[in-house]
Amino acid sequence: MKNTLTLSLKKLPFDVMVTGEKSREYRKPSDWIKSRLYDKHGRQRDYEVVKFVNGCGAHRPYFVCEFAGFFKAYNDKTLQFSNGLTVEVERGDFIIGLGKIIENGNLSTKE
Repeated sequence: MKNTLTLSLKKLPFDVMVTGEKSREYRKPSDWIKSRLYDKHGRQRDYEVVKFVNGCGAHRPYFVCEFAGFFKAYNDKTLQFSNGLTVEVERGDFIIGLGKIIENGNLSTKE
């Protein structure tokens, strides 16, 4: 797929995202994520999809969902999910919106 933003996730976030319970990804404003979200001129990149992988390598579980844009958090907040995941969001963190999951694979090999 073209225009794909690929991000890796640890097991707990992956588990609640692949089910659709967590429909946004939260990232601290590092140079790395900024380089994925903005081009060299400071314009927002426009992706079609986001591919999330749990770990590294072709055999790892993954899912692909629609990219629904991103924005920065305005307030601090704490989010709790059914599997015990807690996400601390701080003002200025990037919030990546996710749409419908359109593909997944290797889910039975999750560790």
